[in-house]
Amino acid sequence: MTDVRKMAQRDVDGVARLCAAASKETGERFCALDADLIRQHAFSSHPLFEAYVAEAAAAGRNGLVGHAIVTTGYDVRNAVATLVLAQLYVVPEARRDGVARELVAAVSARALELGARELMITTGVDNAVARRFFASVGAMEQAMSVYVMDADGIEWLAKER
Repeated sequence: MTDVRKMAQRDVDGVARLCAAASKETGERFCALDADLIRQHAFSSHPLFEAYVAEAAAAGRNGLVGHAIVTTGYDVRNAVATLVLAQLYVVPEARRDGVARELVAAVSARALELGARELMITTGVDNAVARRFFASVGAMEQAMSVYVMDADGIEWLAKER
């Protein structure tokens, strides 16, 4: 049995561990999103993100087994809120049990609450498992160009002001 709910303060350390596991699994050296940053960025007066957690207490598994981290924004073309699923992670031993689907359902419910007309999902181009999963829950892959300006570029351009 899995309980999916919005992240609470008591979940911060568990979400930090899940973020680190997700980073390790995808070959990243480390996860910058540690417990202190989660507290600061998710529970401030102006949160930068929110998260949903899956907690299992069955078949010998206790604690958090997955999370979905989302950011909110605004679509000026359609004048509606947007929601971006920035990270979805389920521990290997809880996969194929519907946990990821339950997390995406919770995120979808949040999108409806906000009045969002789209749920944007980001994943690596080479992540075939994630791409198959998102297609299985009705997400359509959409080609687009994404430009990323790194910290040096931001600083350089900001100095022109």
